[in-house]
Amino acid sequence: MRKVLVIAISLFCLADLRGQSVPRQDGASETWQKLLKLKTTASVMHVTAHPDDEHGGVLAKLSRGDGARLALLTLNRGESGDNAIGPQLFDALGLIRTEELLNADRHYGVDQQYHTTVVDYGFSKTLEESISKWGRETVLRDVVRIIRMNRPTIILSRFQGNERDGHGNHQTAGVMAVEGFRAAADPNRYPEQIAEGLRPWQAKKVYIGGVRENEDWTVRIDSGVYDPRLGDSYDNVARYGLSFQRSQNSGRFTPSAGPNYGFYSRMDVKGTKEKSIFDGIPTSIEATVGAAGKPIDDAVAKAMAAFTMTDPAAAVLPLVQGLRLTRGAIAGVKDEDAKFILAIKEQQFQDAINSAMGMELTAVAQPAGQTEPTGPGAAFAPPALMAAPVPGQTFEVRARLANRGGIIVATPPAASSSSAKAMEDKAAITIEGDRGWQISPGQATGGPNLERHQQATARVTVTLADDVSLSTKPYFSRNGLQESRYTLSDPTQFGKPASTPPLRAVGRYYVDGVPIEIRETVRRREAKLPYGDVLREVRSVPRLAVSVSPANAIIPVGSTGVRRSSDDRSTVVVLEVALLHNAESPTTGQIALKMPAGWKSEPSSQPFSFARAGERSSYSFKVTPSAVDPKPYQIEAVATAAGKEYREGYELIDHRDLELRYLYRASTTEVRGVNVTTVAALKVGYVMGVGDSVPQGLQQLGVQVTLLGERELASADLSQFDAIMTGTRAYAVREDLKTYNSRLLDYVKAGGNMIVLYNTQELVPNTFAPYPGELPRSAEEVSEEDSPVTILSPAHQAFNWPNKITAADFDGWVEQRGSKFFTKWDSAYTPMISTFDKNQPPQSGGWLTAKVGSGTWTYFAYALHRQLPYGVAGAYRITANLLALNKKP
Repeated sequence: MRKVLVIAISLFCLADLRGQSVPRQDGASETWQKLLKLKTTASVMHVTAHPDDEHGGVLAKLSRGDGARLALLTLNRGESGDNAIGPQLFDALGLIRTEELLNADRHYGVDQQYHTTVVDYGFSKTLEESISKWGRETVLRDVVRIIRMNRPTIILSRFQGNERDGHGNHQTAGVMAVEGFRAAADPNRYPEQIAEGLRPWQAKKVYIGGVRENEDWTVRIDSGVYDPRLGDSYDNVARYGLSFQRSQNSGRFTPSAGPNYGFYSRMDVKGTKEKSIFDGIPTSIEATVGAAGKPIDDAVAKAMAAFTMTDPAAAVLPLVQGLRLTRGAIAGVKDEDAKFILAIKEQQFQDAINSAMGMELTAVAQPAGQTEPTGPGAAFAPPALMAAPVPGQTFEVRARLANRGGIIVATPPAASSSSAKAMEDKAAITIEGDRGWQISPGQATGGPNLERHQQATARVTVTLADDVSLSTKPYFSRNGLQESRYTLSDPTQFGKPASTPPLRAVGRYYVDGVPIEIRETVRRREAKLPYGDVLREVRSVPRLAVSVSPANAIIPVGSTGVRRSSDDRSTVVVLEVALLHNAESPTTGQIALKMPAGWKSEPSSQPFSFARAGERSSYSFKVTPSAVDPKPYQIEAVATAAGKEYREGYELIDHRDLELRYLYRASTTEVRGVNVTTVAALKVGYVMGVGDSVPQGLQQLGVQVTLLGERELASADLSQFDAIMTGTRAYAVREDLKTYNSRLLDYVKAGGNMIVLYNTQELVPNTFAPYPGELPRSAEEVSEEDSPVTILSPAHQAFNWPNKITAADFDGWVEQRGSKFFTKWDSAYTPMISTFDKNQPPQSGGWLTAKVGSGTWTYFAYALHRQLPYGVAGAYRITANLLALNKKP
């Protein structure tokens, strides 16, 4: 039973990805590619470290051109990168990049996407750092488990496992691909996996990428080949898919023409040359499973011969015969490896038949009791919208199975009984739900036959149990940034990009007496004006979501405790507690704070009342602490309704073309006492870049922050600001900043204080800075957050007022020191500190300050955008000094 479960888990991933057509490669072209998949038993697993590392053009060639079953193993989810489309970082960014990668996968032709449990903790330059952060056995154990689940013929590593790979995560991926190739075959490695039902697996070959043409390569793959059925080269199809990874490339699509070779070296055998990575590997079904595979191969050949671009359904009857033969072979075969391959072929046959037939299954949830529109305008009535359901809620699902092809199919008769068992056994459409999702069959239509353009329909009622699990909550989580590995709440979901949707539709029909299934996730419709509607997976949310901001707050402290004065806003912590009501029925209750002993809130509690789903309300609390030490304290917001307490909320990860995801967080604020002094009544103008939380951090210091848009940059009186700060990568995304940069330099010359945070090469020093310098694409970064720091200009005001800054202020930083340091700079700049990663020369171009006229201009590439949101004390002290550079002690 365990072995069957392992196969089912693997095949679900296959069905999930393949069930969604790629917009540019659907219809008859998609059917042909599904036929190519049936023709071969070859499979490839591509191993990378992060989303966007993949050789997408090569993947498209192997999957869409050669028909190989294709898996992509991406060790982590890219949590510690930058975000070009919003303010989300760390785990929220990981959810974005996971969904972006799935979008790209659909263009590459990836059948199964996998992730391990390790987290992208930030840029690293050495294999040793990655191994020390993750643990060699942790990574290898996960990689071996995925290889044993997927059982690929070939492992194709993107990386080599050495210094050429650059990033330490890249090097780890290269090492693990080769080590996993060997370890997965050894039954003595990770025997607990064998006990669970997985079996050892020896892939036939393993290759590493990144090989140059003038080196000892084994095989080259040209992804520049044009495929007339796709209407483009494999490389361009992949580049288009890559453009959906917008958080990294801002959606850029740059097509190419001509050959595009990838060179790979085989690691299990040396000194060979191959024309294809499939050389020497039997790929027919007969060669893989034995004599029972010969008639299956013949059926596939007949289907491919019958197929035409204008009549894909001509391939259906031989495909149906192949499906019948495959099921017979499964019943008769004893070899587990052969059974595994045949189970994949069974699914691939059904995929190909559904595609060739143009069969379409849709299942959309809507509020219970909603009537169908009637009359002349019914076809133009807006579709029913529904919010995510809550525990205890009842709603309906309306499903439709449509035959759009030219072959008449038979369907099971509509169930005469209202029992779930009868529905499952007889209905053309059934709805499957996880535990806690109770399904009650309703009206069904259609059958016994469906001709072209005919459809079967079904209505069911779904009721969620009061204790149903929150399926919007990711199955992986960690307690803080210090953890480099996720904990799994449901180990059965291991390796998946996201947990299996809890509500699924299954359509059943017959061709020539052979039963065929088509599956689809049940979705709900949500308005996304002005872009129409979007369909979302139906997943459950809590009745009340409780969020508190800021998530981290600081209180300036002195040696005797809290610094108090009647006009000092920093002595009181103001918390905003936001409630989101998700239930259709009314809810009343109260919200209160749980605080350290001796702390007080005003008010002590507040009542709330909601009437319908989607209502929000915000409640302000002023928290007055007692004496505070330089350490963290926790405040928890708790909503109570009908005897139940709600202690968490979520951030909606909602970006165009991506599935909606939810990042849950406990409704807590960590308050930290920080020994920091800020010049009173500072006013700061902030030019937001790609999105960060630095302005909120400045407000924690008691600073008045104004966000500067194009109008303010163009015409506002900039002299009103004590300092102007530009956010992360602002010169990359703010054309208005470049346009009005001269006004900012004039502001500096007149006595202003401008601080430019981390930027990429779009900040051209010779154009936008006051003095010459160089900031190339390959600019240095220091990734080790604990790298040693040397203060180069200890007498400078920046290190002495209003706070005394020492090397200790760089202790406790998170994720990284900084990125994109100047490589060269004019003598007018003063380098302030120097730091370096292991085996890296000292880097002094990350903090440069220059006097310009009567003012000061500073480039500060150290990662304030990562430190301030997490209450890093030294980062606040340094920031307070930067803001005071045009003030006198």
